[in-house]
Amino acid sequence: MKRSKHSKVAATDEAAEQLLWDCLKEIPFLHVSKVEQRLIAAPGRPEITARVRVGENERLILAEVKPNGQTRLVREAIADVVKYRRTYADAYGIVIVPLISPDAARVCLQEGVGYLDYAGNCLLSFDSVFVHKTGRVTESNRRKRSRSWYSPRAERVVRTLLLHPNRSWRLRDLANEALVTPNQALHIKEHLGHLNWLENTKEGFRLGRPDLLLDEWTQNYERERSTEHRFKSSRGLLELETGLAGICSEHIIPYALMGYSAGMRFDPMLKHNRLSAYIVADMAKVVTALDLTESENGNVSFWLPYDECVLRGFAEIGGIKVTSPIQTYLDLMHDEGERVANGIWEKYVRDQWIPPTLADAA
Repeated sequence: MKRSKHSKVAATDEAAEQLLWDCLKEIPFLHVSKVEQRLIAAPGRPEITARVRVGENERLILAEVKPNGQTRLVREAIADVVKYRRTYADAYGIVIVPLISPDAARVCLQEGVGYLDYAGNCLLSFDSVFVHKTGRVTESNRRKRSRSWYSPRAERVVRTLLLHPNRSWRLRDLANEALVTPNQALHIKEHLGHLNWLENTKEGFRLGRPDLLLDEWTQNYERERSTEHRFKSSRGLLELETGLAGICSEHIIPYALMGYSAGMRFDPMLKHNRLSAYIVADMAKVVTALDLTESENGNVSFWLPYDECVLRGFAEIGGIKVTSPIQTYLDLMHDEGERVANGIWEKYVRDQWIPPTLADAA
């Protein structure tokens, strides 16, 4: 394997390069002639390349490395691999991540792209090679899930940072905005600082990697903290939504459409036949006014949120309140709505997270 003594910053770290080398060397009939990373990150060029031979056939392997295995980042890597194939016609693409998520693994399989993670999960499928290992979890990820620090109070700070990703903060200002104590805000700041997701500014600090913070929150988000109540109604969906908005406005009841109901407001092409909404107070009053009947299989879902801050950053579309794009993304990702969630991310979130200096340069 080629190793460089250059002092330049590499496009990725050598651990990913070694991981790919070790994985390929495990295949007895595969001859590996080269595995090397790009010394300087270059848009439009793969981060790691490998040359292998199967029998008389040579194959080029192109690898993209991402900081986590969430579907959003894996889709970005797959899109890059597809672009590389236009230049490297014989290439096979793979994605290397710390731990691949089940949804991301499924996407790779569907798109004909391989994957490899540090736990040993992998998919390689080209020529006569087929290696598929699943179900492995690293010890660090076990500890992460069992000792998650995403309490409702911590989520208030995270939500505030994500709703204002380009804003510079002083700790006390962040605490006041998030409705927590300065010590609670400090706890989150230290965690993000340890991950190198914060940037220092003249005015204090700002969030440097909101995308990775959203991914981590998505992994740790517990929608079950909120309580769902199911009802049925013979009314149409639009009539129910309009009625809900009118009742809550009249009685000053905090509410917002959530999940697929919010998703349909952000994406008019989405079709769903259930009303889903967060209602912070006086749910019985809404149920009575809409003449709903309690039913486990009903077409109306009202959620009593674990924290009324789920409504922060709400949007008003067509006179009806819906959860913010970030909250909608979280809810959909935990309700088998990954594709819709990624669409909302691309259209309503991603471009808002570009720092002003980069946006001006673009």
